[in-house]
Amino acid sequence: MVDLVVMFVAGMAIGHGNPLKDDVGYDGGQFSVDQRGKFVVYHSEILPTEVSFSDVQVQLNAFLISRGNETELKGATRLESKGRVSMKKHAGIGNHVAGDIHYTLVVEDKDEELNYWFTDLTYQPYRNDRYGKRVKATASPIPLERQTSKINEHVWKKQKTYAYEAIDEMAGQVLTQLKAAGKPKVIITRMEE
Repeated sequence: MVDLVVMFVAGMAIGHGNPLKDDVGYDGGQFSVDQRGKFVVYHSEILPTEVSFSDVQVQLNAFLISRGNETELKGATRLESKGRVSMKKHAGIGNHVAGDIHYTLVVEDKDEELNYWFTDLTYQPYRNDRYGKRVKATASPIPLERQTSKINEHVWKKQKTYAYEAIDEMAGQVLTQLKAAGKPKVIITRMEE
């Protein structure tokens, strides 16, 4: 009898695969998936020859710290920053802030090419308190790659779409800072006499 049960379980595993590994990237929407199965938003830019990574690091560090991020320089060519961005839309009724998307931004210099990506994306939901004010829910942040039940699948898919929009907007702001890196802050002009 034990052999029959073992054969049945083994047959199910072989026939249907491992559901934890097979669903990596399932319904990821616009997100890419890295080798760990985590959602990422990845961008790459060519670094101008007159701009060094230290210029980029100074510019990005000032921008990210002003947003409340924790920034850390890892080696001579890698910058990591942990932060959050508010979602502008909600999958439910109304267009109020639904929560925050927590992320880790990694910026890496690879042979004059600047790669940057957002990873470790989690959703921190908000709720209404008894006075109608939006406050963080007591739930811990939810990884965006988590699968939901069939009942909540449609709403979760919308939340992931709105999360992607928020992270993509943040990526645009990072790109603006990268383009501003290395440009002089004070421009000397010649006055006519």
